[in-house]
Amino acid sequence: MENMEELRAAIKGKKTLVFGPPGCGKGNRSKDLEALGLVHVSSGIALRAKVRDDPDSELSKKAVDFMKRGELVPDDIVVPIIMEHLNRDECRKNGFVLDGFPRTKDQADVLFSQVGIDLVLYLDVPHKFLLYGIVEGNRRLCVDCATGYSDFDPPRKEGVCDKCAGKLIKRTDDNVKTVENRLKLYEEQTKLFLRDIEIKATVEILPITVSDEEVIDDKYLKKLKGRVYWVQTDQGSKARMLNLEGMKKRLYNLLAETFIVPAKRD
Repeated sequence: MENMEELRAAIKGKKTLVFGPPGCGKGNRSKDLEALGLVHVSSGIALRAKVRDDPDSELSKKAVDFMKRGELVPDDIVVPIIMEHLNRDECRKNGFVLDGFPRTKDQADVLFSQVGIDLVLYLDVPHKFLLYGIVEGNRRLCVDCATGYSDFDPPRKEGVCDKCAGKLIKRTDDNVKTVENRLKLYEEQTKLFLRDIEIKATVEILPITVSDEEVIDDKYLKKLKGRVYWVQTDQGSKARMLNLEGMKKRLYNLLAETFIVPAKRD
């Protein structure tokens, strides 16, 4: 996708949702969409904004209590805060990308009953890579902008974010036991209502793997010790994987095909 201004104009005001298992790259894809003008919203972003902007409200006070204890904020608090955030002027004017929400069917029912989602992006990443990439691949995040890196997509300068020069850290919960539990929870709770979402919105699959038929420059492929990285797919075969830039290019091409090409046909 070469005409970025055309793409920005085409997706302005669109309401999008990024969906997928832990470690699939929801944060990075959300940042790619934010670069096009959409407002990045996650439960953490909405909670922090509510507590900062409206500290005396009952919802803020209840949320702070859970956040201070390091506990998950329950639905009866987090859901109204997120829905309120999505109704902010900046989200209504510019559109948004919702990252990491909904996590349960109840949350999804509330969201889709109140918001018309234009596009759901399902990030398809082989499960074997999710665990390996998070733990063995030394995943780390920027403390300022939350951009993710790993040994497969390293920063230009170790320990420093390419985008904002923030410090890179490794998440304390990026260990085998915790990641396995998160993946199990995703399979048992979150993935089950993907079929329900497909009834309510347009769902496009965004795979991280490259098929044998695709011709892609090596610079867009993950590399491990100078070699293109291959991963075992969930079907048992092997496939090459795209790096951060490759996924951004794939995402932008998909957006163009979804919002620009049909409009030109009409």
